[in-house]
Amino acid sequence: MELLIFGLVMVVAFGPQIWAIKVWQGMWRWLAAAPLLLLGADALLILVSTSIDPTSHSLWPFEILMIALAGLPVVGLLWLVRLVAKA
Repeated sequence: MELLIFGLVMVVAFGPQIWAIKVWQGMWRWLAAAPLLLLGADALLILVSTSIDPTSHSLWPFEILMIALAGLPVVGLLWLVRLVAKA
C-alpha cells in the first residue's frame, strides 16, 4: 500500500514537470527541467555516498520525494510567470 501511495505522489510531482518540458519551448523548457536536474544530481550523490558508506542515506526515498515535490511549486510559478508574460 505504501508503495502505491509513493508511486501516486511521484506521478503527481513529476507529471506537471514532464508536461512542461514536453510542451514549453526555449528558456521555459530549461527552467522547467531544473528541478529534475537537481533530482538527478541528488540521485548521483546517493549512489556515490552509499557505495562509500551503505548506512549514509538510509532514508533516500524521502530525499527523492522531497526534491520531487519541491519541483512542483517551481513549475507552478513558472506557469504563472509565463501566463503574465504573454498578457
